[in-house]
Amino acid sequence: MKSSAFDSHPDFAFMDRQLLDVTVEMFAAYGVQIELCPAMTESGLGRETYCMASIGYVGRALKGVLILVATRAAAEAWTNAAGGVEFDLVDTVGEFSNMLLGRLKGRLLRAGIPISLATPMTVVGDGLRVSEAPGTSRWHFFQGPGWHLATRLDATFQPGFQRDATAAQPAEAGDAILF
Repeated sequence: MKSSAFDSHPDFAFMDRQLLDVTVEMFAAYGVQIELCPAMTESGLGRETYCMASIGYVGRALKGVLILVATRAAAEAWTNAAGGVEFDLVDTVGEFSNMLLGRLKGRLLRAGIPISLATPMTVVGDGLRVSEAPGTSRWHFFQGPGWHLATRLDATFQPGFQRDATAAQPAEAGDAILF
């Protein structure tokens, strides 16, 4: 994490808090309890095989990426909690990163920060390293019973970025949508 993560742009702190909230909420929705693991750092990644998914996003004068890193044990626990469907490490981590950024997108849209999402790219390997982001970036580390995961949010704000008070509000789960 860069030491001045929140000094770069005032809206990054908001986005980062929302990511923390939606991460815990999303996993809880699948019956997977996670908690922050403040003792772990980015240097702790790489001691075992990890699966990492990155998914880009873009908005008006804003671009970035969300990264989700997990161990095989973590992804297996999520799959079991989601009903024990057939397990595929790459698909599971890619889909959870997509759902996580989708939840974050809904929160950001309600706050006047509309974004569009790319398709996740997922890799598996030992000793994975992630380059330093050009804008503002922050890692968060979580743990579950016998496993851990990490998220990183990167954001680059272009000159002229501002929240859009007229942004359309997203539908909530359970809302009726008429066509």
